[in-house]
Amino acid sequence: MKFRVPGHLLKIAPYVPGKPIEEAERQLGMRQVVKLASNENPLGPSPRALEAIREGAGRAHRYPDSQGHDLRHALSGRLHLPVDQIVLGNGSTELVEILSKAFLSRERGAVVADQSFIMYSIAVRAMGAPLKLVALKDYRHDLEAMAAACRDTTALVYIANPNNPTGTHVTRAAFDAYFRSVPRHVLTVVDEAYRDYVEAPDYPDCLEDLRNGRNVVVLRTFSKIHGLAGMRIGYAATVKEVAQALDGVRSPFNTSVLAQAAARAALDDVHHVALSKAENSQEATFLGTELARRGVRFVPSVANFFLVFTPQKGEEVYQALLRLGVIVRPMEAYGFDRAIRVSVGLRTENERFLDALDHTAVGASGRARKSYRVS
Repeated sequence: MKFRVPGHLLKIAPYVPGKPIEEAERQLGMRQVVKLASNENPLGPSPRALEAIREGAGRAHRYPDSQGHDLRHALSGRLHLPVDQIVLGNGSTELVEILSKAFLSRERGAVVADQSFIMYSIAVRAMGAPLKLVALKDYRHDLEAMAAACRDTTALVYIANPNNPTGTHVTRAAFDAYFRSVPRHVLTVVDEAYRDYVEAPDYPDCLEDLRNGRNVVVLRTFSKIHGLAGMRIGYAATVKEVAQALDGVRSPFNTSVLAQAAARAALDDVHHVALSKAENSQEATFLGTELARRGVRFVPSVANFFLVFTPQKGEEVYQALLRLGVIVRPMEAYGFDRAIRVSVGLRTENERFLDALDHTAVGASGRARKSYRVS
């Protein structure tokens, strides 16, 4: 008898990550490829985290502490929340999936912003659950429309703040209005993966909503400003009952010995976080200024990446830049057919990208640079 894959799984387009540097170098036969595709911290991990990894390597033959006692207690002190309201995940992406596993079914669905982090919709579809997509408004989440889209069968709303891939944020006033109108039975998941880069004064800290008794899950990660994307560790802060539900369905050893040790050390390295934020602020300003000077249209960003619009298919620009040794991210999967997403790198990396962009625009025939400009 032929095995049948469930129909709802056949409808899922697999997540396509940014191309690794090593793969690009093998493909191109060149060295010193620049990767600006995955919103990683170009300064790398905290030195304290690297030391913790070295010290922890000798314990790699032991299973990790399934509860992540030391890290969760450290987070409890830092966030001013009881430890039983914190759940660790294999990156915040796993927590997105665990939330869907815990709360969704064929009868209970979710509301997700269209053109937001694609793993939200994948996690919902993997459960065969109803999915309601709500269009962005001015490239940011339309919280009023998302609240209005909720029904009696809606269990979760996923909100990325800042949003990936647009780099936009929603304000405290917008969140307050949303919570006044969203049905009380809905659990709101706020993904704050890029919050540490934000300098906007109206950016909300949704832990305040949690402390004020709202039905919210706040997701954060060590992958971005802490520079630990390769360690795969993040956490959820939520109400005790939700935390217990997540603990009931997560894998017992979902965060490794080294990931826990690195995250615990990185949490205390406030100097590295401040340095990373300052570097990103400076280079985001530089990159935005240079794109504008070239007449290239992009979405102003509060995070560590830009959504850049292109006159031709984003995939074509991606391939052209790749041949020049620069990895960016085409955005067709997110519904932006003529766009790429570019991470903010070091000055040398940003200049390398801009130089490659100029060569792509001019081309072998020496077309005028203005031919690349978009309105």
